[in-house]
Amino acid sequence: MNIHFNDNLSIPKYRHIIDAVKQKLKVGELKKGDKIPSLNMLCKQYGLSQDTVLMAYNELKAKGIITSQVGKGYFIQNENTTYKHNVLLVFDKLTAYKEELYDAFKEAIQEDGSEQIFFHNNNLGMFQTIIDGAVGNYSQYVIMPINHPDAMDSISKLPPKKVFILDQGRKQYRNIYPFVCQDFENDIYNILKENSSLVNKYLRIILVIPNQKSHFKDIVTGFTNFCKQHPIDAEVAGDVKSFEIRKGDAFVVVDDRDLGFLVRYSIEKKMALGVDLGIISYNETPLKGIVASGITTISTDFAQMGKSMADMILENKKLKIDNPFLMLKRASF
Repeated sequence: MNIHFNDNLSIPKYRHIIDAVKQKLKVGELKKGDKIPSLNMLCKQYGLSQDTVLMAYNELKAKGIITSQVGKGYFIQNENTTYKHNVLLVFDKLTAYKEELYDAFKEAIQEDGSEQIFFHNNNLGMFQTIIDGAVGNYSQYVIMPINHPDAMDSISKLPPKKVFILDQGRKQYRNIYPFVCQDFENDIYNILKENSSLVNKYLRIILVIPNQKSHFKDIVTGFTNFCKQHPIDAEVAGDVKSFEIRKGDAFVVVDDRDLGFLVRYSIEKKMALGVDLGIISYNETPLKGIVASGITTISTDFAQMGKSMADMILENKKLKIDNPFLMLKRASF
């Protein structure tokens, strides 16, 4: 790869390397998948320090133009050299509502950047592997953290000014990184308070939640705080199947399997949803608007979450945003 270094210009040598790669892409001399010289090769050819070449390659990697493969070298990853941002997205898992978030982020950032997404599936080893392999390769890092004491150590390996927290981790990271997150405790409290007239239709309200770890614990706290301030019997249950269901009960369910059980139970016992039995389900999906004449949902606005994060990156802002939390009222409540 021939590079012309003009010593008469006050341009750092690493910029000459970057400009040379971009120019060769522009005229078609380099294409996606092409291998480019190693650090040592450029150092020997032009008498450069390894730090100079590494600085150039790291910036090209951060812009998504090149990538590296251990033991194989550096390769052209993207022929588009106009992108300002190359964003790493680390999600916990793929669900219908996380896909909505991703689509909104991708649409908002597509003209000025590219993105690459990985899933840690709440596995610490996977989370650490993703982070370790990403250091220095992206312009921004958007992380849905895993709930583990060692997660912060992994995230701290990334350039601190380039890290953004998404969806979860508001309490743990709010004093360290910008974020767009759910406020699980206040979200459930405020939405029930705003709709207390609907809640008061029922004799008892039950929160069914799989466990009380991480943000689930915050949901329980917000739910309990609301119930203490309102004259209604309340319960928190881990398993709806072992719970004695009575006419006049209202359920807030986090897991869709519990939602399915309650819908089937109402049919079998001939209990009218929204009258004899109430159901509120966490996280909106298209199917919930159809099932049983419509299931009432409470959900963060995942599309807005994706857009807000993309806007923050595009506008070079460092904000702390509590994402909107909404109720869609349907026949089940």
